[in-house]
Amino acid sequence: MLQIDVRLKAAVSSGLFLCRWKSAGGLVGWAHSVPRAGFDKDAEMTTDNPFATPQADLAAPSAPVKSATNQPFHFVAAMVVAAAIIFFGSNAVQLMGVMGSMGDQLLELLPFRLSSWMGGMLVPTAAVLLLVQHQRERQGVARFRPQAGLLVGFVGLYLLCSLIVSIIIAYASQSYIQWAEQSITGNFWMLAYGQVSGLASLLLGCLLPLWLLLRRAGRHSDLLEPGQSLTLPSWQVALGVALCFIALTYKLVSTLSYSSRWGYIGATGWVPVFLLVGCALPFGIVFTAIRQRLPANVSRFAAGRVLACALVLLAMWGVAIGLVSVLVALAAYNSLNASSLPLYLLPPSILLLALLWPLARWCTGWFFAEQLVQSSPR
Repeated sequence: MLQIDVRLKAAVSSGLFLCRWKSAGGLVGWAHSVPRAGFDKDAEMTTDNPFATPQADLAAPSAPVKSATNQPFHFVAAMVVAAAIIFFGSNAVQLMGVMGSMGDQLLELLPFRLSSWMGGMLVPTAAVLLLVQHQRERQGVARFRPQAGLLVGFVGLYLLCSLIVSIIIAYASQSYIQWAEQSITGNFWMLAYGQVSGLASLLLGCLLPLWLLLRRAGRHSDLLEPGQSLTLPSWQVALGVALCFIALTYKLVSTLSYSSRWGYIGATGWVPVFLLVGCALPFGIVFTAIRQRLPANVSRFAAGRVLACALVLLAMWGVAIGLVSVLVALAAYNSLNASSLPLYLLPPSILLLALLWPLARWCTGWFFAEQLVQSSPR
């Protein structure tokens, strides 16, 4: 009886263990056989990983824009060529149209007219340089295209517009010239007429055609990328300031000399050339002083600042010349020996030339402070 109970308990225990094992195996098998809700092991993942690093689209880098920092000088050269064609062509026509004594007088005046033309090219040269640089920065152009077509078109428009403007001025000023010749102060009014007509020829015959060409060419030229800046050597800025300064200086000095008729009745017709050569030393001083004050490269030309710097420098130097002239005049008046007059002129001249150096550097620091700050070490 005791054995039966033991066997019965063993059988019951074995049955319970088998039942539990089968139950566990059945649960595991059911878990592997039934797919999880919302998951298919053969399906692809369609949801992006929010923790993945964003990848930029691979694209070929754009070719860098090739700039031409010397392109404005090509337009200056084209302007000089067109002006030379007008000058020599008009003189040749005049010489062929007159005979006898009139032809001899024209030949005698030819050196003076040639030297006047050479000195008078300073102002148009500075104006063309400033206009081209200004249009490049305003339109964000790295290189104007097509360059050859623009240069040829500029020369053609310069010749055509200058011819039209000169004909209009000559026709409209006939009565004015007759009145000025009969006036007591005719010399002053003729001088004013020459300045106004020259300015009109510069604006309408040279700068207006160039501005129209550059405005139209800006749409088809190589443009700078957004945020890209055009770096140019600082000597171009120094050249622009020095050229504007000398052009204005020569214009004032030549106008004063012509008003006194010294240039017309002098023994030689090369007086304007002497004035031009006399401007070479101040030009070199201003150019060198500004070039050493600026860094090697600048981010922009800033045509407006270049012109303003030249005007302020000329005004300050003119004030200094006026003060020194008064002192020299007083010293010469009180001097009893006229032969010692050159001794009173040489030291002030050297002083005025030396004064250009600090004045030019001060103007550079004032008008181009942004360029100096960008180049200074942090």
